Amino acid sequence: MLDQLYLTFLVLSRTHSYTKTAEQLYISQPAVTQQIQRLEEKLGLKLVYYHRPNLKITQIGEELADFLQRTNVQSQQLLERLQTPNKFREINFSTTRSLSEFLAPQLIEEIAARDAFRKISCHVGNTEQALTAVRTGKSQFALVEGNFDKNKFGYKIIRSEPFIAVVSGHHVLTQYRSLTWSDLVKTPLLVREEGSGSREILASLARAENVSLSDFEHLIVISEPLLIRRLLLGGVGISFLYRSLVEEQLKNKQLVELSMLDNGQTAHDLYLIYAKDSYFKEDYEEWVDVLK
Repeated sequence: MLDQLYLTFLVLSRTHSYTKTAEQLYISQPAVTQQIQRLEEKLGLKLVYYHRPNLKITQIGEELADFLQRTNVQSQQLLERLQTPNKFREINFSTTRSLSEFLAPQLIEEIAARDAFRKISCHVGNTEQALTAVRTGKSQFALVEGNFDKNKFGYKIIRSEPFIAVVSGHHVLTQYRSLTWSDLVKTPLLVREEGSGSREILASLARAENVSLSDFEHLIVISEPLLIRRLLLGGVGISFLYRSLVEEQLKNKQLVELSMLDNGQTAHDLYLIYAKDSYFKEDYEEWVDVLK
């Protein structure tokens, strides 16, 4: 339900092309240029600049485009709910890879048990991708861990989850009663990719003890927690994971939680986040009670 000027800018922010924007909106290219100029004059803001051969969106323009995308998605959701109040609803959310293994299944099971929901879409990625999906309106909400700008999102804490050092039950490190970070640097470290909340938490823990991930002689970067778990079971190195990811393996002693003298074990908050000031805030926060 955006007016024409804002709609044109929103499409331009996606295409980065006056020609493609004109094609999508079925108007002429000069009309697109004129509408963008009118919007900039109306707002008193510079939204785009052209540096041949590329059109760029300014930082202010990117922020406006994100807001327009969220507003457009929410207005469509609200309109559909008002027009067809008895229609089955759709749930579209994102989750980080770590939380996809123990929180997301719990949520999907709960949603699926309710007759009111016709379609459930779950998108799995890292924390950075989940935040982007919510910011741009591609996901209604997301399950995330790690740090994010709390001024830019609405959020609720689901629970606090232990983040622990783990090795195979047969690993030589299990012979030590307690360890420091310096004791670990010669052991291969299994770590998530850049953009992962788990990696950010691990890097922060290491920095607190004046250790960098680059100090490890062998760094193995893996995007999938499942593969990390399999490698740990095979005796390959050490990793830091949420306890819920390895609960079963810890119980049967296939994996062992290491005791750290330094700041190696801590609990971290898990969050459900959504667009700031979302009209559907109460709907999303309902799922927090389910996940607790």
